Amino acid sequence: MFLIAFSFGVGLFSITSFSTSSKLELTSQNNTEVKIPMIDTENDTDVIHVLLLFHAADYFVYKGVPIGFQYELLRELEKELGRSIEINIGNNQKQMLKEIHNNCYEIIITEFTPSRFIFPYLTHSIPHSYSHPVLVSGNKSDTVSVQPVLVSVDFPAMFSFEHESSFCKYPVQRCNNFSTEELFEMADNGEIPYLICDYYQAITLIPFYSNIQILEKAGSQFERRWILNRKNVQLNDDINRWLLDFKKTRKYNWLLRKYFSQESTLINTSFAKKNINDISQFDPLIKKYAQLYNFDWRFVASIICQETKFTPALTGRGGSFGLMQLMPVTMDYYGISEDDGEDANIRVGVQHLNSLRKAFDEIENEEEKLYFVAAAYNAGRGHIFDAQRLCAKYEEDYKKWKDVAKYLKLKSQREYATDPLVKSGYLPGAQTVRYAQHVMERYNGYKAAYP
Repeated sequence: MFLIAFSFGVGLFSITSFSTSSKLELTSQNNTEVKIPMIDTENDTDVIHVLLLFHAADYFVYKGVPIGFQYELLRELEKELGRSIEINIGNNQKQMLKEIHNNCYEIIITEFTPSRFIFPYLTHSIPHSYSHPVLVSGNKSDTVSVQPVLVSVDFPAMFSFEHESSFCKYPVQRCNNFSTEELFEMADNGEIPYLICDYYQAITLIPFYSNIQILEKAGSQFERRWILNRKNVQLNDDINRWLLDFKKTRKYNWLLRKYFSQESTLINTSFAKKNINDISQFDPLIKKYAQLYNFDWRFVASIICQETKFTPALTGRGGSFGLMQLMPVTMDYYGISEDDGEDANIRVGVQHLNSLRKAFDEIENEEEKLYFVAAAYNAGRGHIFDAQRLCAKYEEDYKKWKDVAKYLKLKSQREYATDPLVKSGYLPGAQTVRYAQHVMERYNGYKAAYP
């Protein structure tokens, strides 16, 4: 953990000094006009916001770590553009439709059937991959009599059986209340006989369900594309150029084999149904202490994943130790040592998170507050208080993470690190901003995967 020792005794500045009168006093003391600092927005603060529909083939959590075809594509794009990509996870199509009209995201990753009225009016990327519909059956179900074939609300394509198929006479029924993942669960339990889904989803999900099999292809190949924000003309051109080039690379073909080949090692040897309900082997302990301090256990799990990827007894920089990488001064303060085991490490880690949360009580929005808690866990609350004070000085909102993150990054510059308001000195704040972003991104993924 980076500089967590600063969490104690540093930056105990009263938040009440952020008032308007205090800001005016700062200006008059310096006898100069307060100017908003300028930073390189294109390469530093400009984040590409992505909304990704939770989809078994594209984004899922395996042993606590987010993986998936679309997830890895976005990480490759991030490296190419040199700009941070923040992934937010959507749970349903209604949410995705709403966000398309809000223009809050640069990329929205979901798919609509061609018959949808909105389809012709969207701005799309070039195809990033291709799939086709398949008919899936559960072995426990009654497959002798003619029964409806169910199609989930999130299925993105037209479908049709070949003329010689014995399923041509079967009625097809759209299920507006169930996702493909939910239909798979029902088919595996023998509650429904058939469903149609995307081949990519079927390939990904089948290893988790011992009673499921693919029967036949159920339609033509369809394109999979990203929905782009039409206002971002240059960014959209950059994305399409990158996709065009990346699809020619060996890395792209490796990703297709990794996630969508029936011979995939990841799918055939790594996945197991028992893993689908667990983030880590430490879930019971995390839930126990998260409940004690009224935290969402999935947030705590995301912190642990960020720190150690659930590897116990690790020793890190500055002597940080254990699953939650507690610094020696932190362990001393709470009265534990390295010999006390993972139970104590998690208990004190959550207790420490709770202490940090109390430091930001003025932030009313709970999700917004968690950004501050994650950043403080990484860098110490003193550095976050510094960034809040700078934020208030330059008349931006010290309760908004987006504004405070800007000044946290600026603490790496002498002009801001030596400002009289800064009590904790220099910090390479971009690292802490990335830390908080990754924790929250993973937390949102956990919420979608483990409701």
